[in-house]
Amino acid sequence: MKPHSPILLSIVILLSVAISIPPGVAAQAGQKAGQVSRAIPDVGIARGQQQLTASLKTVVDWGDVVHTNEGGRARVSLDDGSVLNVGSSSSLTVTQHNAAAQQTQIELTYGRVRSGVVKQSKPNAKFEIRTAAGVAGVVGTDFFLSYLNGIFQVIVYDGHVRFCNLDGQCVDVLAGMTATIRNGHQPPDQPTSATSAELTEAADTTMVGVAEVLEQASHTSPWVWLGVVGMVVAPAVAVPLTMRNSPSPTGQPIGIKKCPPTGQLCP
Repeated sequence: MKPHSPILLSIVILLSVAISIPPGVAAQAGQKAGQVSRAIPDVGIARGQQQLTASLKTVVDWGDVVHTNEGGRARVSLDDGSVLNVGSSSSLTVTQHNAAAQQTQIELTYGRVRSGVVKQSKPNAKFEIRTAAGVAGVVGTDFFLSYLNGIFQVIVYDGHVRFCNLDGQCVDVLAGMTATIRNGHQPPDQPTSATSAELTEAADTTMVGVAEVLEQASHTSPWVWLGVVGMVVAPAVAVPLTMRNSPSPTGQPIGIKKCPPTGQLCP
């Protein structure tokens, strides 16, 4: 039998490897999801076999694992304008972020993250954060998640979150409320009003630097936070304060709005 050409054998091997790669994987390799826009030291990014030190403007790709050690925190600005404030001692994976199609999936392995998600307007748009105990799906909101010691908790600052266990049992958690999933196969607890202590702790544990309080926000909230007088004022509505003034994930205190056309703060 005539021996095969080494070149021909090489081509066959390459074709075999290409066929064995799952569809879409090759296209996703190195695909940008966003970048680190703020980091407190002790933040790293695992990219395949690479271990990178995260600093300002470090690119975050699909499949990257962002991990913080004790004391480290990071803000990841996604390409669609959403932000992820990662607390200390946390680890999350940006599994997918397709800004054009508004298809995003984040895996929170452990720890805390506060997210500011832009409005999802595309058909079949999806922004999900998954843990081993369940999934939080959002439409456009400001919310906090923690997954610690097997307990999955959500606290919603603005908008609403669809909070589901692994079996698809869900509750809707609205602004100012919290809910937990204590086991991936037990129904989520019914949402309750979050206490001031819970709201403040969630904000404090994911704030990336004091200076962020003074930054110009790219998102706005319908709430005006007036901690001094003890009232929260929505348009034409005044209700007792249930949430303390806390910065949004983008940095500005939630609810500080400017009145058009002067740009001055609303009275």
